[in-house]
Amino acid sequence: MPVVAPPVLFDEEIEALELWQRALAAADSRLRCSPDTSIEIKKLEAIGKLAAGVAHEISTPIQYVADNVAYVARAFVAIREALRSVEGSRGGGAELDAFLDEVPRALSESLDGLERLASISAALRDFSHPSRGLREPFDLNQGLLATITVARSEWRYVADVATELDPTLPPVVGIRDELSQAFLNLIVNAAHAIGDAQARGRTGRGLITVASGHTSDEVMVHITDTGDGIPDEIRHRIFEPFFTTKPVGRGTGQGLALVHAVVVDRHGGTIQVASRREHGTTFTIKLPLGSPRPTP
Repeated sequence: MPVVAPPVLFDEEIEALELWQRALAAADSRLRCSPDTSIEIKKLEAIGKLAAGVAHEISTPIQYVADNVAYVARAFVAIREALRSVEGSRGGGAELDAFLDEVPRALSESLDGLERLASISAALRDFSHPSRGLREPFDLNQGLLATITVARSEWRYVADVATELDPTLPPVVGIRDELSQAFLNLIVNAAHAIGDAQARGRTGRGLITVASGHTSDEVMVHITDTGDGIPDEIRHRIFEPFFTTKPVGRGTGQGLALVHAVVVDRHGGTIQVASRREHGTTFTIKLPLGSPRPTP
């Protein structure tokens, strides 16, 4: 059997995703400040289409390379047994044994890496799905998983991510890419909160938990971090546009304002915040099932 090895990390692809994510944030910042919002909207749509196109273009070669590597891995098992049988009858061979052990390990690593690259491509394609402002039913759990993958460059060094997704979650009617951007902002904020806690002396990796659930008339998404929490004196201001406690160059104060605009104003939902100092924060998003109120 092939030896299972740690997955190969495709740093170049993750860095490309990070640059794309920053471009989205910059475009959103300009969108709120520019007098000519139609130009900025077109730029944002172009970025999304470009990302989706790249994901589509690389998905096919990834698939056939993965299929070929998997075939070679299966074939090599039979070849290895035949070679060892022949070599054993001739009295051993340590060099051959080492070779026969290393090849399956290399193939296993290659397959792990290809699977990761395929998942990044699928997540990028899903996250950048152009809705053009139209409301449509979509799988919220799938959207959350894609968002977690796209945000990996933000959380992978400071935290682990756990998911508790309701498998019976009904489709949500909404503007898919807007909701994905809102969840992205919350996950990135969670990663920053944990990173800030570690910078202040917290030891060990943090944890971000993304959970979903539903009742008869609404769906809920809970995003929890193990950062230092939000101080009571500023909690009432966190959704104000341009309000931020982050240093210059790291935050624009628009991330949570955008979340509020998308969830509350655009989708008729609610946001609840529960936070304890030195214990972390939970954002709970509730979205109505059925047809949300019309976009203002």
